[in-house]
Amino acid sequence: MKKALVLAFIVFFIGPVFLATFARAEQVWINDILANPSRYWNRTVTLVGQAMEVTANPQGTTRGFFRLLDDSGPNPITVKSKELPPIGKTYAVTGVVVQDPANASVPLLNEIKRTAPGMASNTLYILIGAGVVFLFLLIIFIVLLTKPKKSAGPATIRPGPQDTVRPAFRPEAPPAGADMGKTTKIPSAPPSPAYAAPAPDKTQVFMSLGADLIVEKGPDKGKEFPLHKQVMTIGRPGTRKNDVEVTDDTVSKDQASVYYDNTRKLFSIANESATNPTKVNGQLISGPTLLENDALIEMGRTVFRFKKA
Repeated sequence: MKKALVLAFIVFFIGPVFLATFARAEQVWINDILANPSRYWNRTVTLVGQAMEVTANPQGTTRGFFRLLDDSGPNPITVKSKELPPIGKTYAVTGVVVQDPANASVPLLNEIKRTAPGMASNTLYILIGAGVVFLFLLIIFIVLLTKPKKSAGPATIRPGPQDTVRPAFRPEAPPAGADMGKTTKIPSAPPSPAYAAPAPDKTQVFMSLGADLIVEKGPDKGKEFPLHKQVMTIGRPGTRKNDVEVTDDTVSKDQASVYYDNTRKLFSIANESATNPTKVNGQLISGPTLLENDALIEMGRTVFRFKKA
């Protein structure tokens, strides 16, 4: 009976949780798919990145395509979706890698589901932990419930040394000649040691990628922004928390992003505003454009100088 109950709980409770863990799609990098698409044709994968350009197809619906960019490089992948996401949000997108109908050599991700990154995994781990603890407690309960009880006879009480009757307390008489009117002071307990001050917080290490954006023209002239992340967003204050934040009202809240290719040690920039253009050395850009040392980046009334260390 006990073994049957334990086996039933393993099969029906813990089993599905572990199967769900191993059945999750493999997480890969976008750069790996773009570099070797034939390896991923018709495979279900998970990509974690930021939603960029969104195009409704047909117009006026929530269906269409969006571009997804992760930290593996400056090139995004196109995702076909039935529910288009907002621009600038980060998601874990699971889908099947298929060939783009317009170009068979270009990979396209056919979206199956989309969640916030880490949410599903954390929830799954919590369920696994809760299931293991529940099963462990259940086994203990079943063992205690089925364990035969031993019949206990009448207990014999024997007096021991601790059961002897102690004489009643009698106060000692004061010594002869003692002054009964004098107050005797009881020494106070030594003060408790002071608590040690908590250790200061550790200093956060700032890692520079060896390049800066310097404002040469505009309301924020003179400001310098070190590039320290693989994706640095540029724009005015808004719903998106920008890494390079300017006060120029002719710059969009989601104006552009600078990307760092850790493999080739190169920087590139892409325009993300639908209303305000971005120029590099006087040329309008849209997709990722490489940045050379001393390049001028224009957006609105603001001009940045890209400077490598």
